[in-house]
Amino acid sequence: MKRMIFLQGLLPFSTDRMEQTGKAAVARMPIRDEPATRHEPSRIALRVIRATPLMAMLVFAGAQAAFAADMLSLTPAQLASLGVRFEAPIAAQGALGSVWSGVVSVPPQGFEQVVAPLAGRVLRVSAAAGDEVAAGQVLLSMFSPEWVALNQAVQSAKATEQLAAQTLAREQGLWKEGIGIERRVREAEVALQQARIEREAAEARLRGAGGVADSKASSSSELVIRAPRAGRLLSLNALPGAGLMSGEPVASLSFTNERWVEADVPISVANTLRAGQAATVDMPGGEGLAAQVLAIGAVVDAARQTVMVRVALDKAEVLRPGLRVSLRFAETAPQALWRVPRAALVQVDGALSVFVQRKDKVLPLAVTSQGLSDAQPAVMAALMPGDRVAVEGAVLLKGAWDGRGGAAE
Repeated sequence: MKRMIFLQGLLPFSTDRMEQTGKAAVARMPIRDEPATRHEPSRIALRVIRATPLMAMLVFAGAQAAFAADMLSLTPAQLASLGVRFEAPIAAQGALGSVWSGVVSVPPQGFEQVVAPLAGRVLRVSAAAGDEVAAGQVLLSMFSPEWVALNQAVQSAKATEQLAAQTLAREQGLWKEGIGIERRVREAEVALQQARIEREAAEARLRGAGGVADSKASSSSELVIRAPRAGRLLSLNALPGAGLMSGEPVASLSFTNERWVEADVPISVANTLRAGQAATVDMPGGEGLAAQVLAIGAVVDAARQTVMVRVALDKAEVLRPGLRVSLRFAETAPQALWRVPRAALVQVDGALSVFVQRKDKVLPLAVTSQGLSDAQPAVMAALMPGDRVAVEGAVLLKGAWDGRGGAAE
């Protein structure tokens, strides 16, 4: 009898159906009479724990008009007896607008590397990093034995071509006067053609070396390296007297105002982004610059579980390559973000959901997770003002929801 009273104390209801259902269920419970001992309270608690699922079913079975098509109608006393507790959700301010560290770079299509075409020694440097340069402007001059050899080859080929042209002209004149030989005319024509081919090949090798002889230089021994196009010199790594190897980078040139910012963000955040989404780049101590998501990496960093995200900015010449900035992604989700305890998340009808108390009704609400690694994950949910989320007892509410059809019958 005492145990019966104890169970009735957990279920404070007074409906006829509740009393009949409760008494019949408790009467069928296999409770053995044992002598009272000092362990009696723990045994009783164990039986109560074992009876909790049945008690939950008794609560919902005894509630009058407890179920609707899409919600549960439960009294505060019923919810309290089940241990269900509701709390107001916490807005996850900036969950998608969190700040990530990124690095500025110049897009490849607006960047050009200038290299030393031949090995040699720097004679003069005519520009400096940060300068605005015009197309063809001299950056540096250097002495290169290879350059000298190429110039000599061009000059020799030109002289050979000139001599072949003169020979052809003389043989043609003799032929016209009737004292020449036609075979010699044809040989002179072939020699001129070969000389022309050699000269063009020598000039092509000279151009392939990265430039032409500077007409203003004192001799053709100076190799002049010029800016390939107008732009800003990002770097110039050459000093007078320094030796350079063939193909060694000596300068980098930017000819665009567009900038990229690349940041490594958690995969849970990267999965919420899309190409074209708005973003903001914050300079140290400066105003935010508008940007757009350009690309989301396809590879996850195995150690940090992050994904590279690249945003693009127009007219952002103020951002110097290599600068570390703060990057924020605009929230474009149609629903707000909230933080809820992980225990509040349950699967309802195959969808991740939370149970919400809306006025005097309780209903499940589907949510979209932003990652479950935190104790209070951020979720997207269409919560209404005044809604409260079940932070304890969500599993019991799920059981009631799953069995609402049978109870209604």
